[in-house]
Amino acid sequence: MRSAVAIGAGAGLIGGAAGAAILSIVAIKGSGGEMTRAVILAAHAAHSDSPAFGWLVLMAAGLLIGALFGALYRLSGIRRESAAWWATLYALAWWVVGWFAVMPPPLRFAPWAATGNPALFQLAMAGLLACLGYGAALAGAFTLFGPVATERSGAPARTARVATSNGSLTAGRR
Repeated sequence: MRSAVAIGAGAGLIGGAAGAAILSIVAIKGSGGEMTRAVILAAHAAHSDSPAFGWLVLMAAGLLIGALFGALYRLSGIRRESAAWWATLYALAWWVVGWFAVMPPPLRFAPWAATGNPALFQLAMAGLLACLGYGAALAGAFTLFGPVATERSGAPARTARVATSNGSLTAGRR
């Protein structure tokens, strides 16, 4: 389990950096016309206005969330071939949790509130892009480096039998 958690933590750190980079690029236009970088809003969750602190918050959260994905990967027996699907679904689930539970109280609204307020809609889409970037980092790491899940059933592994040739299809008999 330790290797899956380490891969998850490393991928989460890279994913946190990818999400922070996306949020550093995206600016949210407020109701008064002022532009604010989305990464600063992530720093507000920890009572700061520094973009560098926003990066730190996002990378630390990415590390923890990635390590949790690594533990879930190992415990649930996810196969390496389906890791990309599960990592994307996991990232989308964290977007929903982040938007409706983790956001500071002034930004935490009902799901339909973002459709009526352009600034909230921009913030929701910036968060979605960041979570998808995070999920792509997790998906790539576990698809390439994820430990191969062992077979859970007690049945012996099936092997293909190769029938010996009786010579009926060889070139000399045509």
